[in-house]
Order: sequence, then structure tokens, then C-alpha cells
Amino acid sequence: MNKVRRTYKEEALFLLSRGDWKKALEAFQKHLEKEPEDLRSRLKKAELLEKLGKRKEALTEYQGIAEAYASDGFLLQAISVNKMILRMNPSLREIHERLAQLYAQKVQTAPSSRRLPNIPFLSDLTQEELQSLLDRVQINTYPKEAILCQEGEPGDSLMVICRGKVGIYKRAKGKEEVCVRELEEGDCFGELGFFLDRNRQATVKSLVECEVMELNRKELEEIIRKYPRVNELLEDLFQKRVLDNLLALSPLFSPLSVADRKEVAKRFRLLNLPAETLIFKGGDPPRSLYLIQRGEVEIFTQDRHKKHISVGKLGGGDFFGEIGVLFNTPRMAFAKTTQPTDLLELDKENFDRLLKKFPQLQSVTKEISSRRLIRMKEALFQLKSGRTEECWV
Repeated sequence: MNKVRRTYKEEALFLLSRGDWKKALEAFQKHLEKEPEDLRSRLKKAELLEKLGKRKEALTEYQGIAEAYASDGFLLQAISVNKMILRMNPSLREIHERLAQLYAQKVQTAPSSRRLPNIPFLSDLTQEELQSLLDRVQINTYPKEAILCQEGEPGDSLMVICRGKVGIYKRAKGKEEVCVRELEEGDCFGELGFFLDRNRQATVKSLVECEVMELNRKELEEIIRKYPRVNELLEDLFQKRVLDNLLALSPLFSPLSVADRKEVAKRFRLLNLPAETLIFKGGDPPRSLYLIQRGEVEIFTQDRHKKHISVGKLGGGDFFGEIGVLFNTPRMAFAKTTQPTDLLELDKENFDRLLKKFPQLQSVTKEISSRRLIRMKEALFQLKSGRTEECWV
């Protein structure tokens, strides 16, 4: 029986799995003589050179790979390799400038017939903005079956997969954890915690060995101070990814299709409010409903002596103010920010247009608002009766 001969690449991978680094390197070199454009194999070769103590040769190979990735428009892979270079030689900070320059050139010269890989937020940065970001991002490597994020934990970073695949896991009440979605290179996750000051909404596990780029909110805020346009790009990412997720989870808008929710999302406008800003007061006419993007809003009332009585506090992702808008009744309570807060406002005129355009919203919104109206009246009655415990509105 004839034994099937392995290719040089197959042989290299086999030897690598056996831990025979020297022979694996030789096999990769023979493979690359025939296929020098195989960047993944070049990366394996560089890793083996580093493991075998040939640091100078490894650095040269890594630099060539990073430039090739950037020139081909594969930004995430180039960033990942750059971080490997800096791990070996932290003094080579200028490589970020070179990478940003090569990628910007590729964006400018790429023919319209060939779209570059689209990377959320990063693809729209200028060369200068990208270079500033590269000094701040972190690249983390995770083995197979590692937990990258745990449902319920605090989270304020946005993550982008440079290499590998992850699973998004949710646990229904009383049931086992199940994988609800898989993400691959170029996909991002963690956006709800990043934009909304919320805990992680799912557990993320690596399905294979992964490299993940992490964008920390504090680091990005530093960049925004220098490059205000970056904030516009982040808001665009929020509108495209996060707001639709929130609307899909909201009992108000979840009955709509994806396309219809996009139409709804366009009608919200962003308000950046400082702490202690009064949004509306009891007796005001209903002008808008609100969705909290980030921060906190307190709902409160006053007794006849103008004493402040808290009804509840709302955070990222919560809606409020829809009762008056729907029923066209004066505000029953006060609302104010307790800290700097970003609100998404949907005014009454746009809300009324949406109700006409999407009739299914009428019955759902009335049902939900009626229940909330009853709870609000009960809460106010309890508070006026001397019970001052907080109630969700």
C-alpha cells in the first residue's frame, strides 16, 4: 500500500505538532520557496526562528510580514504582528508609523472593484488617528476554550478578533449555557458594555486559539481629546451596531424587523448632559422619550413640602418618558441626571410618525405603557403614603 506523501506545509505542521521546531522550520522554508506569498506560513517561520533563539532573523521576518499585511489591506493582522515585534524589541516604536502609512496608501489606491476588509471603526481612521491608536491598543492571545468575557461582569472595552474564532454563549433561566453565535476575524464584541456602562451581556469563549485586539474606553477618550472626529466614528459604530441591539432587546421595538429598527434608530438624536441636569419636571408637556446610552437618570417626585422623593434610578440601555408621549398626558414625575449622561432622544413628532408607519407598535406600546403607568401610580401612592423604598419605573 503506497503511503501518501505530505506536502512541505503539511510536513511542517506535523513536525510543529510534534515539537520538532528545527525540522519544522526547515519544512516551512522549503514550502515558502515555492509559495512566498503564504503569510500565515511566514508567520509560523518567524515564530520558530524566535523559539530557536534566532531573534534577529525573527524580527526581520516579522517586519516583512507586517508590511505585507498592511500593504494588502489586512490591518488587524498587521497590528497583531507589530505587537509581536514590540514584544521582542520595545524600542521599535516607529513601526506603528510605517504600518499606518502603508495602510493609508492601500486605502487610497485600492480599486473600487476590490473592497478592503471592513473593520468596525478602524477602517475609517486617518493615518494620523490610526497611528495614535496603535500605541494604545492591547493584543491578547487566548488558547482554545478560554473565557474572554464572563456574562454579568463589568466591561468597558471593545474587542476585535484579529485571528481565530469565538463563540457567544448565553444562559437561559434554569437552562444550560448555549452558543448563540460565532464570530470570526474582523468581528467585534463587547460593545454593549463599552458604550452603555453595562455588565457583559454574554460569555465569550475561544473556539480555537485566538488573538484579540482590545480598545479600552479610557485610552480612546485620550485619543478623542486630541482627535475629536474619532468620537463621531464611535457614535456611528454605536448607531450601526449597539442601538439596533438595544432596540431588538427592548419590549417597545423588538416586534419590528431589522430593517424597520434601522429606520427607528435614524430618528434618535444624541444629547450629552452634565450631572444634575433636569430633563423634565412633573406637569411638563410630553415632548420626547429617552434611551440612556451611558450614565444614570433618577426618576423622582416631590411631596407638598417640595421634599425630594426618589422613585428609581435608571442606567445604560433603559427607556423612560414614553408614557406621557404615548398617552399625551403631562409628566407625572421629575427626571434628572445624577452623573454626566449621554441620552438618545426620540421626540414626540417622530414617535407619532413611527406609530403611523408601523401599526404593530401601537398595540405593543400601549400594553407596555399601561402596565408601567399602573406601576408608576402605585409607586407614587406608596411614596405619598410614607413608603419611600425605590421602585423601578
